[in-house]
Parts: sequence; structure tokens; C-alpha cells
Amino acid sequence: MSATHVARRVGKALMVTVLATALSHLLLSDGLSLSQWQQAAANLGGDLGGSGDTAFSAAVVNTLLAIPAVLWVGMRLLRERRVYLTVIVGTVGWFFTVGQYIDRLNERPSMVMPLGMLAVFVAVTALSSVILRPRGE
Repeated sequence: MSATHVARRVGKALMVTVLATALSHLLLSDGLSLSQWQQAAANLGGDLGGSGDTAFSAAVVNTLLAIPAVLWVGMRLLRERRVYLTVIVGTVGWFFTVGQYIDRLNERPSMVMPLGMLAVFVAVTALSSVILRPRGE
């Protein structure tokens, strides 16, 4: 595989990973915000149609489902093959990244995770795309 092919594959993986990270972070922040609204309503005797715990769980599950789906679909739409390692690295990396900052995000859902950590996550996920390359390139 030539340097041009490697650079092109990493560039595609970088674009898709940034998109997946932004979408997953948005899903997480919105879900945690809904969780706080529902918890506040329950504390005041109101009902928004669900519990804060359910919304919290849904936020975590949705963000963990969005990352692999967006990574896989995005890379396949960009005509890249053998992307399962990138999907696995991205999913596991996002799980640990969210696990590290979920308490801070739960306190302030509008907060953005530290950009340094997000940059490391994006870089590692994008670079994992060159480990398993399609044969014949």
C-alpha cells in the first residue's frame, strides 16, 4: 500500500471519526440533560413521562450504539473495506472516554469533554484504520 493510499484511508477515517464523536457527544449531552430535567420534575412532584434513571441509561446506550454505527457506515460509504478494527477501537475507546468523564457530564450536561482527550480518541481511532488494510492495495 503506497503512502498516498495510507494517507487517504487515514483522512477518511479521521473525517468519519470526528463526525461520529460529535454525534455521540451530542446524544450523550442531550440524554443527560433530559435525565436531569426528568429528575427535577420528579423531585417537584411532576411527571415528564419517564424517570431520570431511564433517560441516563438511554443516553449511555445511545452514545455507545452510535459510535460503531457511524464509523462502520461512514467508512463503507467512503468505499473503505476491512473497517472492523477501526470500529472496535473506536467503540472501546469511546466506552473508556465516556466512562472517564460521565460524572462531570452528568453534573453539567452542556459541558464538552476535554478537547485533548477527544483529540487523542480521534487520532487513535483514525490511525487504527491502517492496521488492517484491504488486500491488494
